[in-house]
Amino acid sequence: MRLLAWLPLAVSLPAAAADLRVPSRIDAVTVYRSSARVTRVARVDLPAGDARVLLEGLPRELDDDSIRVEGKGVAGARVFGASVEPITRAEAVAPEVRAAERRLEGLQDEDRALDDRVKQARARIQFVESLRSTYSDERARNLAVRGVRSGEWADLAGFVDAETGRAGGEVRKAESAKRELARRIAAARADLDKLNAKRGETTKTVALELSAERAGSLELHVSYSVPSASWQPVWDARLLPETSAVELALLGSVRQRTGEDWADARLALSTAEPARGLWVPQLESRWLQRAQPVAPLPRMMGAAEGLAAKAGRAERGVVAASVPEEKALEAPEAEATMGLLAATFTAPRRETVDGAGRARNVALARYTLKARLERTAAPRVDPAAYLTAVASNDTGVPLLPGLARVSVGDELVGRAPLPLTPPGGELKLAFGADGRIEVERRVLDRRHETAGLISKDEVWSYRIRTSVKNRYGAPATVRLLDLVPVSRDEAIRVTLLDGGTPATSEDPERPGVKTWELSLGPRQEKVVELRYEVRYPRGFPIQGLE
Repeated sequence: MRLLAWLPLAVSLPAAAADLRVPSRIDAVTVYRSSARVTRVARVDLPAGDARVLLEGLPRELDDDSIRVEGKGVAGARVFGASVEPITRAEAVAPEVRAAERRLEGLQDEDRALDDRVKQARARIQFVESLRSTYSDERARNLAVRGVRSGEWADLAGFVDAETGRAGGEVRKAESAKRELARRIAAARADLDKLNAKRGETTKTVALELSAERAGSLELHVSYSVPSASWQPVWDARLLPETSAVELALLGSVRQRTGEDWADARLALSTAEPARGLWVPQLESRWLQRAQPVAPLPRMMGAAEGLAAKAGRAERGVVAASVPEEKALEAPEAEATMGLLAATFTAPRRETVDGAGRARNVALARYTLKARLERTAAPRVDPAAYLTAVASNDTGVPLLPGLARVSVGDELVGRAPLPLTPPGGELKLAFGADGRIEVERRVLDRRHETAGLISKDEVWSYRIRTSVKNRYGAPATVRLLDLVPVSRDEAIRVTLLDGGTPATSEDPERPGVKTWELSLGPRQEKVVELRYEVRYPRGFPIQGLE
């Protein structure tokens, strides 16, 4: 029999229902961008009739309204509801606290006993020393009456030395034992402090109200949501220039601070955002009316700060096999499922993520995309030509936004943002400056003159030459960018002059920015000339000239 229920809060069963406290373990976790759904498994032997099954020690941040219960077994059980009860751990840890207090008191008693041994041994040393001094004084006063044999002095010295040595040895032993005992006392006191700190902690207990037709076993799957969990995509992008391909390795960096470890759990990472909320946009009517004068408000300027995940990547290596043939280290991939609105990656094995917030990187996927290599140069701001790979996302899943560690072959060249790329979308990824494409931009002529017979105009004429050299022994394509200033005032006129190299295209979103698509043969050089003039009335203030 299988039972399934979505349970906000429960209706109470009769008071005669038996309370069954059963252990549970975390079996599966689905992590979202800012929360997680945890599924616990518990096995219980149900008696016939009503019973309350208690799952104790659950995290305090558990969302009470997110409890969901599934189960199957031979008991023929029905679930009537669930309730969530916050529990302070003071009573739960009280026996452990008392035991820790007894251990600490016993160690302190041992320490006091060692103190007594040290005092006794030192008192014996003091007594022996005083005995030797008293005997020496008495014999010195009566020396004329009775002489002192040499053996008598030797016996006295031997007795004093023996007693002093024995007592000193006991002092050293006791002090050594005290040092070791001090460490044990410090550890016992730390354990007691931890237990006392737990007295104020709060956990939650989920009470499931069941009714069984007959006695028998039941396996329960109880899931709930917790907010203190998240994951971020981490990319490793590797360009293979020989094959014009880009290898993308996706890892998920998982963190959680729920206070409980996810030990040996089936881990899935989802792009869904359940904490975002759902809404449908609506439009309100827009009314036109006579404008009323409004006093201008002071302009406020703000700064935005972007967040990026640290990039990481599994290092490649070779492992020795049990057979003579060596095999490369493999990277298992997660199972990717594309739903209607989100993608889910299920890790290839069970994973453990501790509850203290330490990141756990999980290998999710590896893709190889056929790419088109381009070089882009804007020598007006930077003389380097930057290598870019352009590829189509034919993976069937979205490529999530994140920071990528970028390599060309086996050489790390830096880090670059990888944008969100839907299935079928175009991915552009920068791989750094290409030193074998040389770009040089020179202003050959910058001439100023006055023109006009009646009304005088100021005229600035420019002649700019850019040379691009391909140092490769193979063809290369370079996108060269430059610009012509754009007038915002009808009194300022900008005109392209004859003799320049016609641009291949102009960016419609950035007026004045022109592009030349240059196809260079092996070790070939091409030259692009840009000629233009700027004309405006004499005495007219202007800014923005090169």
